[in-house]
Amino acid sequence: MKKIITLFVYTVICSLFISCDEEWSNNNPAMEHIYYYGLGNVQFPGGNELQYNVNQGETVAIPTYFFSAYSRSYSPVVAYYTSPIPQDEGNTIPQLVCGTDYQVVDKDGNVLSPDNNGGYSMTWPNAIKGSQNVYIKALNGTKGAIRVLTYDPNKTIDATDVSSTTITKTNEYEVRAFSENYYVTVYIK
Repeated sequence: MKKIITLFVYTVICSLFISCDEEWSNNNPAMEHIYYYGLGNVQFPGGNELQYNVNQGETVAIPTYFFSAYSRSYSPVVAYYTSPIPQDEGNTIPQLVCGTDYQVVDKDGNVLSPDNNGGYSMTWPNAIKGSQNVYIKALNGTKGAIRVLTYDPNKTIDATDVSSTTITKTNEYEVRAFSENYYVTVYIK
């Protein structure tokens, strides 16, 4: 009888893991064309705690990550953003301005221009997972801090609503943000 109970418990536990694995595995057709784009997360749980420092006149590289288990014929395009740090109660935080206090540049130092929504495009060739850097160059302007985001700062992410995490969606693919590591803080010294 003890062997039968042990076998039953083992079977139940294995079936739980198998059913969970099917929902989140790479063999789930509903998730095959859904990808994730975000920033590094040093602590889990947590998120958004990463900070970078950059001196006036220098450039900092901020890695972003595209998560995929496939290679595709299409190349997903996402956007990243910069925004001021939200004001405190006394509005004492300097609101740094792109083009005056800092610039978004490419790896060669060429200044990038945002699109109509304030985002900077980044393409992920053939939807292959990997890392690409965002480059922020501090100009000789005001010292302070900005945020670099992989999600539109004019939108709100709700960790309980997966649809709120969508960054971009086309007929071919969907790219989602993470609810915890979608921005980092850059301190301009």
